[in-house]
Amino acid sequence: MSELVRPLSLRHAFRRLFVLLLVLGALHVAAMMLFEGLDPFQALWLTMTTMTTVGYGDLSPETLPGRMSTMLLVFLGGIWIAFQAAATYFESRTDRRDRMRLGLWRWNMTGHILVLNVPSQQATAYLIRLVKEFRASRRFRDTPVQLLCTCFPNGLPSSLSALGVVHHQGEIWDPDALREAGAPDAGVVVVLADSDVDPASDASTLDAVDRLRDIGCTCRILAECVMDENRPRFRRFGADVIVRPLRGYPEMIVRALAAPGSEAILEDLFTSSRDECWRYDVDVNGWLWEDLVSLLVRRDIGVPIAFRNTGDERIIINPHTGTTIHADKLYVLVREGNARPDSEIAALLGS
Repeated sequence: MSELVRPLSLRHAFRRLFVLLLVLGALHVAAMMLFEGLDPFQALWLTMTTMTTVGYGDLSPETLPGRMSTMLLVFLGGIWIAFQAAATYFESRTDRRDRMRLGLWRWNMTGHILVLNVPSQQATAYLIRLVKEFRASRRFRDTPVQLLCTCFPNGLPSSLSALGVVHHQGEIWDPDALREAGAPDAGVVVVLADSDVDPASDASTLDAVDRLRDIGCTCRILAECVMDENRPRFRRFGADVIVRPLRGYPEMIVRALAAPGSEAILEDLFTSSRDECWRYDVDVNGWLWEDLVSLLVRRDIGVPIAFRNTGDERIIINPHTGTTIHADKLYVLVREGNARPDSEIAALLGS
């Protein structure tokens, strides 16, 4: 986690206390010169040894006015300054913790994952799954995650904080909030749609993408787009990766960032048009996986991707090429309109 910016109020408070300490020291030097008849260096030496409690004893106040000045300026004044310094420090620490918890702190992050907006429904549950997917990815396992949103005014839920997530309270359309969240220095930015079904969500998402580029954000931007018709506009405004909002599958976002282009493959499988995963209910016994794949590809049937093992009914996905298959279900990626009858596949495989 990157270092935090210390609040200016703390520096100002300590600066004032330091100036007051110098004033008290100067007054004590003047008092020693006036009441004790010391020269400037002797007066300064006495003041410094007294204030630092060293007390060599070579010089000390002898007159009543000199001693009273030391009691008021050095002893009482020094104690008061020390108390004020401690109170200011602890108050600042408490204020800093509160500001961090409430999302009012500015984090100095670079190369982080910045997530703008949160889903309108089940936000916490979705974000937990999303962050866990980032943590499970080799590329993003150790990358800090920051949220920019307004839905956690009382602080992040402990379940999110436990994952190392921090947040900043702000609107995604506010350029200042984007800068305070470190958007120009982020490694990737994820702009989530307000809703996964409302086309109006695209307007706020598109605006956020445009503002990100306008403030100098040069990293990869992933944006959720509800309407496919809006995708060309998203790209014109600066979105690098565009995905459908799939609230049940935050893995889509991580895959799209870790392997750009894979989102097109995954989205294609979720639709009923174009390519689809077809299941053939056929018995396959004794075939090597590499031979089966080669045969179905050469015959322009499709690309086998998995099978159901006859013995324990487990779905085996992308097996090793030398795997000997004993299956009763075969899963094949086929083009639209190219699915064949089970009988044709069974005859081809000698089932």
